[in-house]
This record gives sequence, C-alpha cells and structure tokens, in this order.
Amino acid sequence: MKIAALDPFQGYKSAIDDQLEDAVAVLDAFHVVKLGTAAVDECRRRVQQETLGHRGRKGDPLYGIQKLLRAGAEKLTDKQWTRFENAIAARLEEHLVVYVASCA
Repeated sequence: MKIAALDPFQGYKSAIDDQLEDAVAVLDAFHVVKLGTAAVDECRRRVQQETLGHRGRKGDPLYGIQKLLRAGAEKLTDKQWTRFENAIAARLEEHLVVYVASCA
C-alpha cells in the first residue's frame, strides 16, 4: 500500500484516485490543524452572532479568547486557562458548544 499526503483540494484527491489506485490519500498535519482551527473559529463566530446579535467586539467574552482558541491547549499558561474558563462561564449554556468544539 502506498500513501499520498495532500491538501484538501478535491482535484488532488481525484488525480490520486485516477492514477494511483493502490494509494491511500491522507491529509498532511498542517492542513488537519488548519481545518480544525477554522471549524472552531467558525463555531465561535456563530455563537457570538447568535447570543449577542453582532460580530465580536472588545469586551465580548468569546471575542477576547479567539487567539487562545487557536493556540494548542498544552501551550496555555495558567492565566490563559483562567481567561478561557471565565469566557466560557460568562454564558455557560450558550458558550458550551465553543468549549466542546475547542476540546474535540
């Protein structure tokens, strides 16, 4: 079995399927992280819009942690974890989906 690492562009997948029948197409680590980060960011924006009715602004809990959501959990300091937890707890019921998305 051969493995072909590629980005998520469908054209690459089609070419591999057509030309390399024995190959298994996989995403490289960079694109997996990029797609995951984009999904969490989209979730944060959607919840922000649904709960407050506008885009993120200075002082909004979820807007204030957008950079923390992009960082790896293992890189957060204790102070950053506290900021993250406080932002989620500010409106726990609505923000819980952002917490789950960021931990998945």
